[in-house]
Amino acid sequence: CLAKKAECSYPNMTDSEGNFDVDVALTTREVNRLIRAMHISPKKMKDIELDMPLGLGSGAGNIFGATGGVMEAALRSAYYLATGENPDPDAFKDVRGMDGWKESSFDIAGNKLKIAVVNGLANADRLLTALKKGQVHYDFVEVMACPGGCVGGGGQPIHDQKEMAAHRAPVLYKQDREGTLRFCHENPSIKLVYQDYLEKPLSERAEELLHTSQKGWLMPGESE
Repeated sequence: CLAKKAECSYPNMTDSEGNFDVDVALTTREVNRLIRAMHISPKKMKDIELDMPLGLGSGAGNIFGATGGVMEAALRSAYYLATGENPDPDAFKDVRGMDGWKESSFDIAGNKLKIAVVNGLANADRLLTALKKGQVHYDFVEVMACPGGCVGGGGQPIHDQKEMAAHRAPVLYKQDREGTLRFCHENPSIKLVYQDYLEKPLSERAEELLHTSQKGWLMPGESE
């Protein structure tokens, strides 16, 4: 994600002593160039167990990279938190697809939720304008700046004159579908980090490390 290069340098992305939370942000293309610059040939390397500095990933985490993926992952866990039972992992697949602005409604524990998913800044602008004018109302909105979501981002490998998001998203859904861990709330690594460090969702430490203030920094050209 190119935007994360800017985000990790914002003044409010630091601890109480001024140390930045993130050392460096690398795009997929930069990692590719780094491998080439180091003359590493993946085809010649033996398969070994991966290092796992961030623990396990779930299928719900995999689909974050496609438009609608964050919405779907959150709805899966919201259903569990509201009912105590897991839904069919594909119960919310209506949020999938490359359409710029998608709407849907779901019933969770007797509560009807109206949601919207948009991708691309032009569609984000349309959505915000409609919300400000009171033309639409949603309980939950997902916005991704890049067309198709992160899989269509500027930090991804570029194929000249060809948008690749629609080709990459199905790979993420295949990884989710074929995995044994499809819910964020069942991820043992997530459970462990809360148990050993973050204490509980919305704890003081979790708020400090996992949340940010959109008013803690200014975009270029903005003034107070």
